[in-house]
Amino acid sequence: MVGNWELMLLLTKFATYAAVSSCVGSILMQTLRSKQLRTTDTKLEAFDVWLSRWFLKWAGLGLVISLLQLPIQAGAMAENGLAGMFDPLMLSIMWQSAVGSQVSFIVVGFTLLLLSEWGINKLARFKTILRIVTVTGFILLAISFTFTGHTVELNTVFKGLLMLHILAMAAWAGSLWPLHQSCKALPADSLVTLMENFGKVAVFFVSILIACGVLLLLQLVEPIGNLFTTNYGQLLMLKLIFVSGMLLLAAWHKLKLVAELAQHKNAQPLRLSILIETLLVVSVLVTTSVFTTLVGPQS
Repeated sequence: MVGNWELMLLLTKFATYAAVSSCVGSILMQTLRSKQLRTTDTKLEAFDVWLSRWFLKWAGLGLVISLLQLPIQAGAMAENGLAGMFDPLMLSIMWQSAVGSQVSFIVVGFTLLLLSEWGINKLARFKTILRIVTVTGFILLAISFTFTGHTVELNTVFKGLLMLHILAMAAWAGSLWPLHQSCKALPADSLVTLMENFGKVAVFFVSILIACGVLLLLQLVEPIGNLFTTNYGQLLMLKLIFVSGMLLLAAWHKLKLVAELAQHKNAQPLRLSILIETLLVVSVLVTTSVFTTLVGPQS
C-alpha cells in the first residue's frame, strides 16, 4: 500500500522528469526551427513564440517542484503530518544529505534555464553565450539524478552513462508534444522539413538511449533472470515494452507518415500518431518514477 508521503514523492519525481524532458525537447525544437529558412510567415513566428513560452512554463514548474522536494522529504522522514515538512531539525538533516545536494543541483539547473531563455528573448545578441548557460543547466539537471536512488552506487563511468541516457530520453520524449502542436501550427512544407530534420537527429538520440540503457540494465540487474522474478525487473520490462512501442511508432512516422504528409499535405494522421506516442512517453515516465521511488534492484 502506497502511503501519502510515498505518493507525494512519486508525483514530484514524475513532475521533475516531465519538466526536464519538456525543457530539453523545447530547446531541441527551437534549434531545429533555427536551421530552417527564416520567413515572415506569422504561423512560423507564432509557433516559435509558443515554443519559448512552453519552455518557460516547464522550467518554472520544475523550479517550483524542486523547491518542494526538501520539505516533502523532511515530512516523509518526520512522519508527523504536514508539520513535519517544516520541522527545522528534519529540514537540516535532509539539507545535509544527498537529497539536499540533489535539490541544489535541480534548483540551480532550472534557474539557469529560466534566466537563459529570458535573456535570449530580451538580449538576442548574446544568444550563443546564453545557450551555453542553457546547456550548463541541462548538465546540472542530469547530474542531480546521480545523487539518490538505486544508481547512487554506480561508478563514475556508469553515472556518466546514466546522464547520457536521461538527456537522450528527454530530448526524444520532450520533443513529442511540440511536434504534435506543430502539426496544426505550421504550414505543410515547413512541417515536413521539421519532421525530416527531427527524424535525422532522433536516430542519434535513440542510439545513445538504447546503448546506455542496455549497459545500465546489465549493471543494475544481476543476474539477468531478475528481470522476470523481481518487482524491479518486471517494472523495467514494462518500461522496455513502452519504449519499444515508441520506437515502432517513431519508425512508422519516419518511413510512412512523413512521406505521406509531403505528398498529401494532411497532417492529421501524423498528429494522431504522435499523440499516441506521447501517451506512451507518459507511461514510461510514470513507470520510471515508480521503480526509482518505491522499489529497488533487490525488490
